[in-house]
Amino acid sequence: MAQGPCRVGARGFTLMELMIVLAVAGVILAIGAPNFRDFRMNNALTGAANDYLASLQLARTEAVKRQGIVSVCRSANPGADAAGCDGDDFSGWIVFDDPDGDCDRSDGERLIRGDGPQNASLQAPANGVCASFNRAGFSRELPVGMLADRLVFCDERGTALQAGTNQSIARGIIVDRTGRAQITRDQDIIESWGLACGGD
Repeated sequence: MAQGPCRVGARGFTLMELMIVLAVAGVILAIGAPNFRDFRMNNALTGAANDYLASLQLARTEAVKRQGIVSVCRSANPGADAAGCDGDDFSGWIVFDDPDGDCDRSDGERLIRGDGPQNASLQAPANGVCASFNRAGFSRELPVGMLADRLVFCDERGTALQAGTNQSIARGIIVDRTGRAQITRDQDIIESWGLACGGD
């Protein structure tokens, strides 16, 4: 009598092998999870600082192109058509035509761009409420407390040094008199501005 093909029994994991795999996975997660959290938080700070820097550059370019005043102010509702200059900090902001130069968007002043990190964990204190550019692209002189030429994007970690580096976790934005803006992570410079941030 002919016999059918020989069956080979399926072999699975033993309980001991499964426990070893789970233990190794647990160790990897325990080491990687905090690093992943920091990575996400750092990414959010970098994204917000880059977005704001792009808005400043856009405002400067538009001021030269339009031969008029263009301003950037903090806004609580940057995505709305009727967005105004009413935010508590620069976690949201708008770029707009500002022909009267008062750093306050009113009816008839064209909205050029509204933006913001839209991340509740971020803070963005500044030394003023508005950055404004004249037709030559230079930063306009505004009264003390109004001109926002120093701004910090930070989170609950404040301005502490990032582990393994000599750079601050926070991102500082400087706008100089020529209208050029740049990002700094120099802890001494950022802390010299005296802007309360995160755990500070």
